[in-house]
Parts: sequence; structure tokens; C-alpha cells
Amino acid sequence: MAAQTQREYWSGKVGGEWATHAERIDVMLGPVTETLLSAAALQPGDRAVDIGCGAGATSLEIARRVAPNGAVTGVDLSPQLLAVARERARDANLNADFVEADAGAVTFPHPLDVAFSRFGVMFFDAPTQAFAHIRSTLRSGGRIAFACWRPMADNPWATIPILAIEAMLKEPLPRPDPDAPGPYAFADPNKVERILREAGWSDIALARWDGDISIGGGGALEDIANFVLRIGPCARAIADQNLSMAEAQQRLIDRLAPLYKDDALMIPAACWIVTARA
Repeated sequence: MAAQTQREYWSGKVGGEWATHAERIDVMLGPVTETLLSAAALQPGDRAVDIGCGAGATSLEIARRVAPNGAVTGVDLSPQLLAVARERARDANLNADFVEADAGAVTFPHPLDVAFSRFGVMFFDAPTQAFAHIRSTLRSGGRIAFACWRPMADNPWATIPILAIEAMLKEPLPRPDPDAPGPYAFADPNKVERILREAGWSDIALARWDGDISIGGGGALEDIANFVLRIGPCARAIADQNLSMAEAQQRLIDRLAPLYKDDALMIPAACWIVTARA
């Protein structure tokens, strides 16, 4: 993004919206999270870093899996999301710390066993350098596991809402820049493998994940539409082009209603589950 740094973006209005809707996001991404946690092969006693930890749900699950002697540090740029994460950790009485920092530069007092990220690594300004630094924080043979989105065209959960408001757009939306930080920066598997290899990682593996996710975590259709207005590509389009929220919500409800069943809106998603060794 040209106008804002990643820190400015995630510490501003967007970070606030994500913090407000943290529980909905966690439910929505739950199926991917379970697969990613399995891929991370966490063991009791492991020391881990959760990159782009957001509101901390993944960090807390890591803490449960590495207990009783392990630990996890969640790293994120958003103070609003980190405030939610710290509150959750206190309530759950789990061994999880949280740091407001760039995960591509943060340091730790001892080598770590695992680096983990649920959709947090695609936002590095200099990904090769960031992944080289992350590798340097791990012990020899330490492992990384992260999820990143495959191309936007393969993710109807993102494209269907955009199509719903397409008639309102004042100008066509820019196509995702594959060379810029953003949700689809790691859509190309060859790019991901090249970056990791150049950063010194080995045993690199990418597995396809395909499945339905519950948009906004389910609930009333009006509430799901409101979530889509505030989180994701549709929200960005509305903000950038100053579109009518009321009109956009009605268009979303009309478009999504045929897909709504049993208090949920289940739409296909596609991502990579990536693992490698330090």
C-alpha cells in the first residue's frame, strides 16, 4: 500500500475493526487453523512465535499444545488486536506473551523451536529478509508452518461480495499486485518456495487447502453482511471509493441470501499450508 505503512494500516481503523470482530474471524478461519496447527506438529515444551498473531486465538491454542513447559510469543503490529490477545490470555491463564513489533525484525533471548502464522506473513515489505531473520531466531532444525491465500480468483469468499457491489463501483478495483505486501502476495507457490529457499530454509513443502468457511462466523444474514462491509476486500473497496454503506449492505444481502442456510454462509476458500525447516 502506497499511502500507509503496514504499521499505520493495522494500528488504525482496520485494526480496530478486526479487534471488534475477532471472535467472528476466529470462527470463520477455524477450519484452516486446525489444519495449520496439525502441520506445525507442536510438542509439549516447544518455544514458539506466532507471526501476525492478531487477537491471539492461535497463540492461545499454541500455548495449550506446548504446555506445561513451553511458551509462545505473539507478534503483531496492531495495538488494538494485541489488547484483545492479552485480555484473552489473562482470562485463560495461559503462558502467552504478546509484543507489538515487526515479526521480520523482532529478537528473542533464546532460540525458538517453531514459527507459526495464520495469514500473517504476506504483509512483509521485504519478505526474503524477513524470513531469513525468522530463521535466525530458530534453533537448527526448527520449523515453520504458515497459511497464505491462493489467488483471489480461487477464493469465492472474497470475490462473491465484490461482485455483489460491482454495479456501485466508481472505477474498477485494482488487481492485486503480486509483488506488493497484501493478502495475495504469496498466491504463487513458486514465489513462496523461491523466497524461503533464498532465505535459507530447507525441506520446503506446500499443500493445498480447499474447503468451505463460515463467513463472519455465522448468525443472522444482516449481521454477516455487516461483517463483510467491514472486514475483507469488499470493506476496502467501500472505504476507498466512499460508497454508500446502506446500499452496499442491501446489495450484499440480496446476493448472499440464496447461499444462506442454517444460520450460516458457507463459501469456498483456497490457501496454501506451507512448512519448512531452519
